[in-house]
Amino acid sequence: MDCTPNLPRRSRCLYFAGLSFVLFFVLQTAYSSDSAAVIEESKPYHESQLSTRPFRHFAVGVTGGTQGAGVEVATTISRRTNLRVDGNFFNYSQTLSQDGVSYNANLRLRNYSATYDFFPWTGAFRLSAGFAAYNQFNVNAAATVPAGQTITLNDVDYYSSAADPLHGSATVAYPNKYAPLATFGWGNVIPRSGRRLAFPVEIGAAFAGTPAFNIAMAGSACATTDPATCQPVSTYSDFQTHLTAQRAKVNNDIAPFRVYPIVNMGFTYRFF
Repeated sequence: MDCTPNLPRRSRCLYFAGLSFVLFFVLQTAYSSDSAAVIEESKPYHESQLSTRPFRHFAVGVTGGTQGAGVEVATTISRRTNLRVDGNFFNYSQTLSQDGVSYNANLRLRNYSATYDFFPWTGAFRLSAGFAAYNQFNVNAAATVPAGQTITLNDVDYYSSAADPLHGSATVAYPNKYAPLATFGWGNVIPRSGRRLAFPVEIGAAFAGTPAFNIAMAGSACATTDPATCQPVSTYSDFQTHLTAQRAKVNNDIAPFRVYPIVNMGFTYRFF
């Protein structure tokens, strides 16, 4: 994505994402707070023009963020609480080359969640808790090492055989199918002021467990540029030792991501 013309690619996209977040925050603040005119009107209670009966009002919205793009359905439970059900989906593929190795990576996100929103004050701030089903959250990558190129495992280089080039696959996946989540945010998906449109923003985390990295390689590798030293990696003990050490190193690096960050924003419309 070419977000701004004069910054590096990664910085440009972060800049664009930041601007989008600020825009949605401003919009939801303008639309979700109760207006003074509404408070002054003669209503059965000052906080709302809507009925507080459970399941009396419903809204549908679209969201986007670290969980992917999604849709949500929300309903009122009480004057200060809502129930939301979300479904999020995202696919992304990228082909790249690094250090002579060609990678074809695919990211796949699929999750569904139910969240209970509580508004401790009459404004737009909310606290939320819920449960997510991470039935699919993984990265799959296929790697090809052209003949004569090197692959580095645990800081040791191996050369890909000309007769039987190295190839393999790697995966990263969360082990837990279900995960509790906790968030806070601004914006009521069903504004109690009686408005139909809202722009909610949400920040928090899902406790999805420690992600697991796995890698498998096939073909033949050489310890030097001499083809005579090549042997199948399935029976190459030194190669397998360093492959296991590389796997452990990556798993250690990704261990902190057992808490998956949640940053979502979107808009909702109350139908009734």
